[in-house]
Amino acid sequence: MKSWRYKRRPRLTHAVMPVRHTKQVRFAYKNTFHSPPVTPAIPPLSFSSSTVPSSLGPITPPSVGYPLPPSSAPRPIHGIPKAISSSGYAGSSRPHPYLEMSAITWDMMDHPSTVSRHHQSISSRVWSEAATTPPMPFIVITVPHFAWKFNVYASNRAFVTFEDVVKSVYRSLRKNITESEFHSAASPAEQRQASRAYEQRYRRQRSTRLYEEEKRGGMKRVDFLMGRTRFGGLVSSGRRSEEWRLDVT
Repeated sequence: MKSWRYKRRPRLTHAVMPVRHTKQVRFAYKNTFHSPPVTPAIPPLSFSSSTVPSSLGPITPPSVGYPLPPSSAPRPIHGIPKAISSSGYAGSSRPHPYLEMSAITWDMMDHPSTVSRHHQSISSRVWSEAATTPPMPFIVITVPHFAWKFNVYASNRAFVTFEDVVKSVYRSLRKNITESEFHSAASPAEQRQASRAYEQRYRRQRSTRLYEEEKRGGMKRVDFLMGRTRFGGLVSSGRRSEEWRLDVT
């Protein structure tokens, strides 16, 4: 009798096609901050936008050895200027001299501890001075070209200080951009510009850890300033005394 043998079929192999990697913009839904520890006695900063998550943490400085601005110690009651109700006409309001046009040097991508004037760090006295004349219990700042507004409240419960303004600006610009905001708030050309600004922001980090943290953190409002991240000053909106516009360069 004939014996039947089954021939094993040859194994088919498939050629592996190369995969093209495309650039992707990251959208983090959890805000990442680099900030100093918050003193428990100071109330948390408040924001006017209802989209700000309640999990906003304190800002912590990057680990590059920058000195932190000293905390504002409570003043004696007779040393605190009396804050006025923030409902007057804007014509009588002026910003602190250091918040006027080009009075300080600060790249708003960097921590507030890097703020300087004439290449000198800001004194503790200036950090605790009133941000406006007359002093106000809160102010509203608008970011140019966007419908971004945020409230700045007095951390000393009396009047908004220079430190309150600088830290609030930093916090607001560190807020993440969602994917829907990215596609609705800018033209395609502006989206490309903002994407490049995001890449430049994390690539400027010399520390590998900070590089990865900034990259994973996703796009932020500061990226939509399209590279104009220098603090220019506060300008009165011309309407109400508590309303101010952030000027950038």
